[in-house]
Amino acid sequence: MRTLCQDSARNQPHVETYAHWLLSHGGEVRTAPSVPPRMVVVDRTQALVPIDPEDNRKGALYVTEPGILAALLDLFEQSWNTAVPLGATRPEDPRTGLSATERELLRLLGSGLTDDAAGQHLGSSSRTVGRHMSSIMERLGASSRFEAGIKAAHRGWL
Repeated sequence: MRTLCQDSARNQPHVETYAHWLLSHGGEVRTAPSVPPRMVVVDRTQALVPIDPEDNRKGALYVTEPGILAALLDLFEQSWNTAVPLGATRPEDPRTGLSATERELLRLLGSGLTDDAAGQHLGSSSRTVGRHMSSIMERLGASSRFEAGIKAAHRGWL
């Protein structure tokens, strides 16, 4: 069994407890700054995906169509291959000094998301997003987010 969680799960004791239980039973757990929508795939032949990704209480869609399954599996594999195993640390990019979370935050904000929306995507609060942005702005020598965006683009960070 392979489980992919957001990096923010590393700070949640109940998720970490579950992850270590899963690891002790032969499973694998990795984390990434952002993950694809929630899904459960069984034997590469069946999947469950939420009917409404914003509200899991609305139920799940049972998928067996090979074309849809192939797309879901490709999406998962792409995310899995760039994720970091639980217990390992995610190194900063030596070229930029950005963590994977900071790089994803810049991408999300650059696409027009608000702090709240970017925080939801990353599994963080808007205050955490603000702290990350303050750190990035300081490293860039930027006095505004707009200036930070321009400097980040010029440095190839976006």
